[in-house]
Amino acid sequence: MSNLNFTQGKKHLLYRLFMIPIMLLAFLPIIRMTFFKGDVTKDLVISEVQKRSNGQSIDVLGLITNNGRHKWSSVTIEAEFFDGSGVFLDEQSSYLRSEIPAGAKEHFKISMRTSDSKLKAEDTKMVVKIAGGHTMPF
Repeated sequence: MSNLNFTQGKKHLLYRLFMIPIMLLAFLPIIRMTFFKGDVTKDLVISEVQKRSNGQSIDVLGLITNNGRHKWSSVTIEAEFFDGSGVFLDEQSSYLRSEIPAGAKEHFKISMRTSDSKLKAEDTKMVVKIAGGHTMPF
């Protein structure tokens, strides 16, 4: 047992130097998904919002513009309604099935059926926002 030697040869050193870059390349997709994923609330902007009342329903219409670098899909839009004093009344969300590529614009419509006259009042305040969405970092 006195001839036991723990030194590593040149082949083993070359193997380690070759494997480190390979391992870093394998982790690159995970790093990109974690740190370079877009923010839906910063990339997508809502504009041209209108509220229409039709009998028992209210329609919220608007335009989403993608100012980011990512293509967004499964975007969820939420409309919240408040009375004149700021008390929350109701909310409705809608899901866009289409994708919104970088630089693109997409119209949306949120419909809700209601018999509440407070939602149709002139002093009712409406807040429309992006509630979520999915993107791929690649």
